[in-house]
Amino acid sequence: MSLFEARPADASADRTKKRDSASAYLLDQAFAAGWISSLDRQFARRVAEIFDARSDSIEWALALASRQEAAGHVCADLNRLAEEGIIVEVAGVVHTASILQTHDSLEAWLESLRDSELVQVGVLERDGKPRPLILDEQGRLYLSRAYRDECELADRLRQRAEDGGFELDSAWVEAAISRLAPGKSPGDEAARSALRVGLEGRIAIVTGGPGTGKTTMVARLIALLLEHADSVGERPPRVKLLAPTGKAAAALSVSLARGAASLGVPTGGSAAASANPYIAETIYRALHRQTRVDAFGRPEKIAIEADVVVVDEASMVDLGMMNRLFAACEAVPRVILLGDPDQLASVDSGAVLSELCAGRDSKHPLGVAQAQLTQSHRFSASSGIGRLAAAIREGDADTTLALLADPEHPEISRVDLESGDIVAARLVEQSHGLHDAIKGAAEMHEKLEQMAVYRVLCAHRKGPFGVETLSARLDDAGAAARLTRAQAGWWRGRLLLVTQNAPDQDLWNGDVGLVEETAAGLRALFPDGAGGVRAMAAGRLPSHESAIAMSIHKSQGSEFDFVDLVLGDFASPIMTRELFYTGVTRARTTLRVHASESAIRAMMGRRIQRDSGLAERLWAD
Repeated sequence: MSLFEARPADASADRTKKRDSASAYLLDQAFAAGWISSLDRQFARRVAEIFDARSDSIEWALALASRQEAAGHVCADLNRLAEEGIIVEVAGVVHTASILQTHDSLEAWLESLRDSELVQVGVLERDGKPRPLILDEQGRLYLSRAYRDECELADRLRQRAEDGGFELDSAWVEAAISRLAPGKSPGDEAARSALRVGLEGRIAIVTGGPGTGKTTMVARLIALLLEHADSVGERPPRVKLLAPTGKAAAALSVSLARGAASLGVPTGGSAAASANPYIAETIYRALHRQTRVDAFGRPEKIAIEADVVVVDEASMVDLGMMNRLFAACEAVPRVILLGDPDQLASVDSGAVLSELCAGRDSKHPLGVAQAQLTQSHRFSASSGIGRLAAAIREGDADTTLALLADPEHPEISRVDLESGDIVAARLVEQSHGLHDAIKGAAEMHEKLEQMAVYRVLCAHRKGPFGVETLSARLDDAGAAARLTRAQAGWWRGRLLLVTQNAPDQDLWNGDVGLVEETAAGLRALFPDGAGGVRAMAAGRLPSHESAIAMSIHKSQGSEFDFVDLVLGDFASPIMTRELFYTGVTRARTTLRVHASESAIRAMMGRRIQRDSGLAERLWAD
């Protein structure tokens, strides 16, 4: 349906008198219908005013490009959207809206856009002047910043892959790899392949599901690089460990430190240890820690100083952040990306890791740089969680539902959703074990470790089965269990999730802490990254929320012994196979899924789709 077709004649005349352009009516109606946000509307109007190009066609294009980027797309694929429409959910009801609001056909609209002063076709500038919108030959409409990020990242990745690798003695490489990764199974061969890629290439992309040994591979790689440097009389390589969130960085630090210790890699009191402290940090912190400016007040170019940069949970890194990261790594000899392309894509725009893995052409330079680990060391072949994750990854809804109902796998189960009160009561009962474990731990660092005993993961933030509702219910119950009250969110035993980067406090979006009684009173405790604990008063905390119930998106990079996965009784547009897979693989030992069969089947049939041209640019001949 077109919004123009629904315009009352008298309302149109009245609005025309009050507004500079009839396009204001289209944007107002689209906003009222829930098709675009207030930000999309204001952005479109303001940009059109700045360029003095007010028109229905261009304002709707600006609003649509803004809307699609906010939804996680790099661009608005106008050909796809013209056929499928845009999906809009209002008050739990899903609608499909047409993007053809100003012209009768897509061809006519594209021609109008090509003639606009605000649109450039295929390049960033025209006549030396930047344009806010870029329209490529495939009918993809970009905001100029996203187009620049996509082009620059594709060039950087291809250049790094095409530059070739390092000339190492092949006999030494094979002997060293065989020593650290012995065995004859397919999983062992995949591990050896990952080591070769990491040793020989300027970029390595190592993918695999949870527990397939990605960080073990990195520990082995660091051991081999240290060994090689020692054998040729060079200094130990400097290794920078990065992750998109504080939780993922902490997990990477612990995993690599354990792997290094098991391999006998120096971890203290040596030059090698100084170069490789095995303490990971967030990508944001690594890129934005520099605050120096030049003589004109402009920030200096950020350059990461390291010989090896390892990025864990790369599926969570959005297009813009990945481009800035590779720009800062221009002088870094080796960059290694670790991740699971079957997990959720980044919250912001793009799905870089998935597009990097889209080709898997063994003859393409980017294909040569890839290794896929398939053998899970966390879940056995007979593990219910492992089998369930595999069925979800393959899109097999029948097997998924059968496994959740199989009495031979009591560690995984599905329960039908009833009322919000019944679900909350069930979760509260399970959460008592978490609070008992935290309360019973003697040392503060042990209390922090007990936070991984249990977590509630939700598909939505709002509603009776959303994060906000369930967090409030669980916090009230948790405070009562600790003989206190949940007043102002500051009570002993409360789990906290930081929601805002705070460099001055060295806290980052995604960090998880615990409020506990200390000698100085109630304090928020956080891991210090080196096995210790740091305490912080309430007044120093950045924005935060309860962490007892979390969104599945925010749980990425974490693991919990017992997970209650609350999905819902119907599948909303955000509930996809990747969301289900990510939630399931957060559980170590026990998983309980709260969802109807119909919701699960709908999720299994829906994949994340991110409009982008990155894969095409990466894998083009």
